[in-house]
Amino acid sequence: MTRNILILVFIFLAVILVINPNGDFPLNDDWSYGQAVKNLVGKGEYCLSNWTAMPLFTQVLWGALFSIPFGFSFLALRVSTLVISLIGLVFLTLLFQRAGEKRGRFLLLGLLTLLFNPIYLGLSCTFMTDVHFIAFSIISLYLLATGVKKKSNALLITGMAFTVLATLIRQIGLLIPLAFGFGYLTRGKPNGKKIALTAGFLLFTIAAFFVYEKWLEAHCGLPTAYHANTDRIAAAFASGLPAISVQIIKNVLVTFSYLSLFLLPLTVLIIPSAPKKRLLLFLGISIAALTAFRLAGFALPGNILSDRGIGPFTLKHSRDFASFSGSLLSKCILAAITLLGGGFLIEALFRIATRIKKNWFAMMLFSLSILYFLSICLVHQFDRYILVYVPILATLILLTARKLKIPEWTLAVGYAIVIAYGLFSISAAHDYLLWNRTRWQATHYLTDKLSIPADKIDAGFEFNGLYTYSEEYKKEPGKSWWWVKDDTYIVSFEQLVGYTAIKEYRIRTWLPAGIRNIYILKKTLDSYRSIPLKG
Repeated sequence: MTRNILILVFIFLAVILVINPNGDFPLNDDWSYGQAVKNLVGKGEYCLSNWTAMPLFTQVLWGALFSIPFGFSFLALRVSTLVISLIGLVFLTLLFQRAGEKRGRFLLLGLLTLLFNPIYLGLSCTFMTDVHFIAFSIISLYLLATGVKKKSNALLITGMAFTVLATLIRQIGLLIPLAFGFGYLTRGKPNGKKIALTAGFLLFTIAAFFVYEKWLEAHCGLPTAYHANTDRIAAAFASGLPAISVQIIKNVLVTFSYLSLFLLPLTVLIIPSAPKKRLLLFLGISIAALTAFRLAGFALPGNILSDRGIGPFTLKHSRDFASFSGSLLSKCILAAITLLGGGFLIEALFRIATRIKKNWFAMMLFSLSILYFLSICLVHQFDRYILVYVPILATLILLTARKLKIPEWTLAVGYAIVIAYGLFSISAAHDYLLWNRTRWQATHYLTDKLSIPADKIDAGFEFNGLYTYSEEYKKEPGKSWWWVKDDTYIVSFEQLVGYTAIKEYRIRTWLPAGIRNIYILKKTLDSYRSIPLKG
């Protein structure tokens, strides 16, 4: 075990050095979450920005621990996420072992499947909630499973405490006690003690969450966006059964598509032992499902992942710009891997589903993945929402495969896939940090050297959120929706009609379709159309 963890730490640190996450600037929603940490560290006040849609409490305290020594900075928050990311991976090693996987090569493959996931690796370099929630959830699941195994009340209580900490990052942590109950009550015969434990665990988590919400509401008020997803679910129910059905089917296929890619390094392990007829059937189902997905006009929602690397790509750009470049080669590769991985994933899920009755731990994890989906099946999916399933299903796949005789060539294929994922993910994270550093270099040129006020600049979601966020903002035609007061100056990916470039930054990204230029543009015409210059 120690050897596996040391190898993991070495790989993790080497990857981070290559990516180079240096820079005191926010990424994605960091500008919003960072404000809460900054207020706590600088003023001793706890208050969330109105853009926040989750509890965030545990994450704010965690970020504050890393901000106190040298003062608040977005770099300190990034370091805090990298640390909790590594801790989560260490506990995932322990969770794999709790599932019965003792073989070091398979443990490492499972760990790399999460670490080299481009969304996980990219978000590990931000202060987004995804990695924090996943890490605290993994810790809680390990402690709960170990507490039951060793009949240790101390471990069970600690696991419950970490469940509360996960819930106070994102509300879906409330589902962990439910999943624990589904699993624990199938371990032997249910009795009064088991029922009391599971009910008490659930009530304890709900009570802690309820007390926090009431305290936050009384202390500084709930953020405006706090119930955004609840409102979306209510709106979905109000839309009628046909619309609900379409939304659920779409989200099933979206989740299936991403997991077919994300879990391929592990699902390939069980293919040699799969009956050929059944595997062909599952491959046919995969092809049919994904073909129907395309014919129905559905599309992967994106947000973080594309062939340009990772995003989101939040600078002003023309209508012709797309986060997915759409090259024929990338489309063909992605489609082939997804279709193949889909068949493998169905085989893996089939095996898991037929074995969970014999293993309460597997029942807990499988129930949790289903509950996660049910909780967000009516909400518009972002690709990063799918990340939460990866460590859970990876554990279940390794649990299913632990007694199989897996040929060496199959393991080699798994490692080849995960290394390919790693090369893409490392390059994508490197490029993301690089073009964002360049973007903030451009904004400092405007604000520091040219003394341009922030409210006369549109420098993308993060800059505008940090400096010009307003609850009363109303979008104007031709302007970005993110709080643009005056777009005399724009920091953009492209040159735009009505603007002239006053400065250009060339970027040497590693990915072929990566962001190559950042422009500082100044308005030259009264009218503005979002069309790239010709010639």
